[in-house]
Amino acid sequence: MGTYRRLLAYVWPYRRRLGVATLCMLGVSLANALISVTVYVTLNGLTNRNRVVIDNIPHAPFLSRFEFSAHWIPAIIIAVFLLHSVFDYFSKYLMAGVGIRAIRQIRDDLYAHLVKLDMDFYSRGRTGDLISRTLNDVGSIQGAITDVIVDSIQQPMTILFNVPMVFLWGGPYAVFAILVFPLATIPIIYLGKRLRRLTKRMQERSSDITAAMGETLSGIHVVKAFNQEDYEISRFQAINRSVFDFFKKSVKNTAIQRPLIEVMGAIGTAFAVWFALKHLPADRFGAFVGSLFIFYEPLKKLSKVNSTVQQSIASGNRIFEILDAEAKIVEDPSGVRLDREEVEHVRYERLSFEYEPGRRILSEIQFQVSRGEVLAIVGPSGAGKTTLVNLLLRFYDPTEGAVKINGIDLREINLRSLRDLIGVVTQETVLFNVSVAENIAYGMPNATREEIRRAAEAAHADGFVQELPKGYDTLVGERGIKLSGGQRQRLAIARAILRNPPILILDEATSHLDTESEREVQRALEYLMEGRTVLVIAHRLSTIQRATKILVLDEGRIVQIGTNESLLKEGGVYKRLHDLQFNL
Repeated sequence: MGTYRRLLAYVWPYRRRLGVATLCMLGVSLANALISVTVYVTLNGLTNRNRVVIDNIPHAPFLSRFEFSAHWIPAIIIAVFLLHSVFDYFSKYLMAGVGIRAIRQIRDDLYAHLVKLDMDFYSRGRTGDLISRTLNDVGSIQGAITDVIVDSIQQPMTILFNVPMVFLWGGPYAVFAILVFPLATIPIIYLGKRLRRLTKRMQERSSDITAAMGETLSGIHVVKAFNQEDYEISRFQAINRSVFDFFKKSVKNTAIQRPLIEVMGAIGTAFAVWFALKHLPADRFGAFVGSLFIFYEPLKKLSKVNSTVQQSIASGNRIFEILDAEAKIVEDPSGVRLDREEVEHVRYERLSFEYEPGRRILSEIQFQVSRGEVLAIVGPSGAGKTTLVNLLLRFYDPTEGAVKINGIDLREINLRSLRDLIGVVTQETVLFNVSVAENIAYGMPNATREEIRRAAEAAHADGFVQELPKGYDTLVGERGIKLSGGQRQRLAIARAILRNPPILILDEATSHLDTESEREVQRALEYLMEGRTVLVIAHRLSTIQRATKILVLDEGRIVQIGTNESLLKEGGVYKRLHDLQFNL
């Protein structure tokens, strides 16, 4: 129940509202207990016609003789049910407010934690599964926070208030009905544990549905190009069928609880009624039977509470798995903060890195690049080029050695301050489904429209932006689908220009472009690189011939370093890559 207690902690900030709701639930429980009174006075009034005469409850001396006009019966009925309805409305309204606020906070916390987790976490998980946990799992616990709290408070109080009424009307015959009560908890406990296991498996498979849909729809062009629609449909159906099987078992497990309790309650009630028929007058007998039904109804609802709690624990475990995940890269608010003008050089010192123990990606990396220099990083696929620049962004920390700016270890620099110093333009441009202006200003949300326009001009993007239907206010579509590859790249460059970083990382920003687009983008990049410390990951060697120096990686090690001309004369890996690309 530790998981459920953690979920309930989100209710605590709204304890005042919860307190008022609890008082209302107290009123509902009292009104439920008084329903048997309305049955008694109605039957008594029918027997005595014009009067209600209470004189047949010998074990209640305080009611030895009491009577009043039968004209009060309608007023009593209206009062009891009005009391019940008013308190029931306010208790449910207040608790719904508590539940909605708690769910909102859980989802806010979960999303905020997800965004702050580092790249190592995302390399081990699936986006679809994380979305499923944020939407489906959080949504499924809402009932556990609202309905469960209501029933956990209201139903025991209803039983508590109704026990005296059962004995008031039934006297000693009530014992037969009450004895069955402890036995009814056995199926609740047993079936609840089984339901929790089933729910956990079902939710894990449900997250597979989200993941499969995300993968298929994001790569729909590949699916269609390779005629794999039928394969993807069958894969989805297999996962969906598995979810259905678990859901069917869960429904069966939940549905059996209420009938079991009803049968057990009926047995106890039957024994009590058998004896009461012989010894109770009609008015007390009617009230006694009514109070028995009221007595067992909360027990049936409590069985549902247990089912809901078990399901919420399964969802809560999946939520707290993420909330308990710790980022390996932690921002130090008291770390060193560097001004843009202070950045003089970046240095890698005897750096080695492993994603997993024993699987070394980079070994003994050592070099320096200073302001105004352009360092090109080349090498075969899998050589470690992208990992090398990711360490500068501090997506990961080195296993050995250090990356330093101005001689200061990145781990000693405030993380936000560090990333403010770096601009990134990659070959896979990421644009968001917002306006052109918002995409350009993504790293500088306070930028003015004029600053955005100047950055676009410098990136050779202003011309095509002005031709869009709404200019800078045009929505670019998901991942910038409404724009061409060259247009997307120029917006990414404009974003970097507006940020004006002293350190720039370019991950082959022209590799997917046609000749005309590449020429436009290359001019924008030349403007962007002026006066900065630049690291260029190069796949096409034609783009790096003007680099100040070229670093050649192979199997995670620096095997060559120099200029284009010196490396061609030297031969080795660089010469081999050059000859392969230019068919020499």
